[in-house]
Amino acid sequence: MGWQDELHDASFRGVAFDCTSVSASQAKTVAVHQAPYSNAATVEDMGNDARRLSINAMYTGEDYLTWRNALEAALLQTGSGELIHPTYGIQQVQVVDYTVNEDAENPDYCSFSINFLVTRIEKRELFIPVKVSAEILPVEVIAEPASKFSQALDKLKTLQPEQYLTVIKNVREGLQSVRNGLNLTKKLVEDVLSPESWATGLVDDIGRLVNFDYSVSAVAQWRDVLKRVERFGNVFNTPDSPKELQQLWRATQVAAVVGITQEVIKTSRKEMLEQQSRPNPNRSEIQNVVSMTPLDLAKVRTKTREHIQAAIDAERMYGSLDNSAVSFIQNYKYIADQIHLQIQELIEIRPPITTMIVPVPCTFHWLAHHLYGDMTRAAEIRRLNQDIENPALLLKGMEVTVYAR
Repeated sequence: MGWQDELHDASFRGVAFDCTSVSASQAKTVAVHQAPYSNAATVEDMGNDARRLSINAMYTGEDYLTWRNALEAALLQTGSGELIHPTYGIQQVQVVDYTVNEDAENPDYCSFSINFLVTRIEKRELFIPVKVSAEILPVEVIAEPASKFSQALDKLKTLQPEQYLTVIKNVREGLQSVRNGLNLTKKLVEDVLSPESWATGLVDDIGRLVNFDYSVSAVAQWRDVLKRVERFGNVFNTPDSPKELQQLWRATQVAAVVGITQEVIKTSRKEMLEQQSRPNPNRSEIQNVVSMTPLDLAKVRTKTREHIQAAIDAERMYGSLDNSAVSFIQNYKYIADQIHLQIQELIEIRPPITTMIVPVPCTFHWLAHHLYGDMTRAAEIRRLNQDIENPALLLKGMEVTVYAR
């Protein structure tokens, strides 16, 4: 996702303007401590200076003079003001200096070169809490595209009966190939004429594939199921497939990926509740947990957002951006935001991740006792450092990842 997808309408103190270029710079305040006749220096970081924003704005057209005067009046006001930056969004800034440029070859044109300093963000009295969904259901992703495909089928049945039968046949064969490829047991006959039913049913069955086994790392099992689902991304991506069917299948793919992620989130929440109910678990109880680390959860979030973004890009490219495509995109963005908040909530419950240098040759159990006074947390350190081949021999100077104390 680039800046062209996230641009804001630029303005200062409510006066809008067009931007030709923007830049930002950040300096740090440092103190240098150096003894006389010594080439060695100690540099102390004293914090960040105010961020500097530079904007090149422009007005063109017969009414440019009115806008130029309005912006200049806003720039001359005393004190800080609200800037809507094209890429940074809302900023409280102080005008440092500006230059107005006009020339004889462009009578209906002027440009501004403006430098701002970002001031402290003012406390806002209005606070809008963010509501995080407990669970995202497949129907939330599938319902609207399924309804649109159902309408397209009704239209085909009336106007092109032969094409209607061909589409129905392709849907039945495509679903069968997906189920066979995923080894899904088909309990009921698919109702091909009810797109919402077969799409949600397929997603529910895929969700049951996520069955975490303690003998294999949770992130490896999640990745395995995800790759199996990804293999069938182009089942209905053929020239003879209606656009509505392709949109529904993209939504089904997204719902499947989101469903897999929901299983990860539910398992992680359940594990955390169990750990809270056992403040002093024994060694066997600690080993029999799924335990996705914050780094693993971040990987799950990133991969899920990539799938959703791919669906958004496809809608923008092939959906002709009609009203339904715009609605699909808005729903995908909302779901991506909810996934982000759900996983961020789990990450913040965990202690922060840090690294440390092993002080002496030891084992994970000794290191757990050294860090936390609890040798039973050795399994936890082991999960954070799965690339270490011999957990019984940690050498002095090795860098390991641990939870902060």
